[in-house]
Amino acid sequence: MRARALLPALVLAGAALGCRADVNLTNPNAPTAATFWRTSTDAQQGLTAAYQTLNYLGTFLRWQAFSYDIRSDEGTSFSPWTDLANQSKFAFANYDFPTVHDSWYDSYTGIYRANQVIARVPGIQMDPATRDRYVGEAKFLRGLYYYHLITLFGGNIPLLTQPSQVSDRPGPAGDAAIWAQIEKDFTDAAAVLPAQTMQQSGGHAVKGSAQGMLGKALLQQRKWSAAATALQPIVQGQAGGFSLVTNYADLFNSNGNNTNESLFETQTGDPNLCASQGVCGLNIARMVGPCGPSYCDGRPTRWFFQQFLIDSTTDKKVDPRAQATLFFYQGPDTPVHGLTWAQRAAGPDGPAYRDTTAIYFAKYSEYYLPGAPTDIQWDAPLNYKILRYADVLLMYAEALNEQGQTAQALPYINQVRARAHLAPLAVLSQSAMRDAILHERLLEFGLETSRWTDLERQNLLTAAYLPTLIAHDDEFRNFVPGKSERYPIPTSELNLNPNLKQNPGW
Repeated sequence: MRARALLPALVLAGAALGCRADVNLTNPNAPTAATFWRTSTDAQQGLTAAYQTLNYLGTFLRWQAFSYDIRSDEGTSFSPWTDLANQSKFAFANYDFPTVHDSWYDSYTGIYRANQVIARVPGIQMDPATRDRYVGEAKFLRGLYYYHLITLFGGNIPLLTQPSQVSDRPGPAGDAAIWAQIEKDFTDAAAVLPAQTMQQSGGHAVKGSAQGMLGKALLQQRKWSAAATALQPIVQGQAGGFSLVTNYADLFNSNGNNTNESLFETQTGDPNLCASQGVCGLNIARMVGPCGPSYCDGRPTRWFFQQFLIDSTTDKKVDPRAQATLFFYQGPDTPVHGLTWAQRAAGPDGPAYRDTTAIYFAKYSEYYLPGAPTDIQWDAPLNYKILRYADVLLMYAEALNEQGQTAQALPYINQVRARAHLAPLAVLSQSAMRDAILHERLLEFGLETSRWTDLERQNLLTAAYLPTLIAHDDEFRNFVPGKSERYPIPTSELNLNPNLKQNPGW
């Protein structure tokens, strides 16, 4: 994304649901929606602005790890930043804390920008096929942003499908309306986007992106048959040539951008161009990487680490996904970003490393520049994986199993296990297969925004299952069924819009 992409960002920027007193002041020198949407270049730049929002802190640049992973039984927090640590303890004091506010604000910013493209681009004289593709990509992005919102805040949120005005004060739409729009957006997008890989599309959404996210949205609603129907063309190779990469670890380092396993991922660009293009590199690891090099505000639970030890590989080794996902002690020479574990223990980071039982996240932490300015040390040129082919395989297996087609589900989970050099599963009961898929997803998608939605979809964020969650992660002692499944609506949004209502229990 080039520096000129900032032009539409300025045109399109702004809160979707509220305004300050000075928002109505007009700059006569600035482009407006009425003057901007004239040419195919304008359409391209507007779409770029909608994509650019994927790289905001509240979407997929940083906070998603805390919203979906650290908040689950996969992660915990010992952060000295009290409000951040309290989030994973389900004890919000500040409803405008960045993890909450940014997730809301940045997602609606993306929706606002996508709505501009969807509404304005059809009126531009340009190549019809390109025009349809741009609108399809914008619908895909809008569906993705709404999926992000409904899985965090629930359906007690506004549904915006047209360019909004600063005077708008929309009320909540409800779960059914939000999910219906998500399904429609992904369906519409899949109908016009090309059957390409991410590499072939240059990082743009493709047919498989939309088809896969449609399957994910249907699965999350427990629409098992419809989800299987949506996912089937992908596993049958009809939506693009997607496949598993050979080396799991390569997905999360500089070799892993836009591989054939990716159905959709962010395009982070060059972190050294952050100031000029407005897009920094992926910096999740700044918050959840190993102590010393990072803030280590989020860490894996010991229970999560132990799950990798349940099955050994066919040659009696630890599941290779463990080392790709986690930093853990494997002897004094264990490498930790340019130093050994022993050297870290003897240095200024000593207290964190003298405990050889300590565990940290490793995924997405390949990039670290000692001595560089703090704001770019972790801004890695690594794309964040939003949807992978491994996810499609396991979702398809789950959709089949929940319909009683357990034997038919077996080959799809075994494809994922084979890449990890694990022995294939034999025929299981439906219940045992359900547990096996959930376990496989835990190992495959650590720190990839999967665990929270997996728990909810399988009805495990409940009072009945709460003792098990507490055994996994003591922070669940503060979990309140009927409340803690959802984020609170940001206080600032409630103050701006009297038609919004706070989520239950908050």
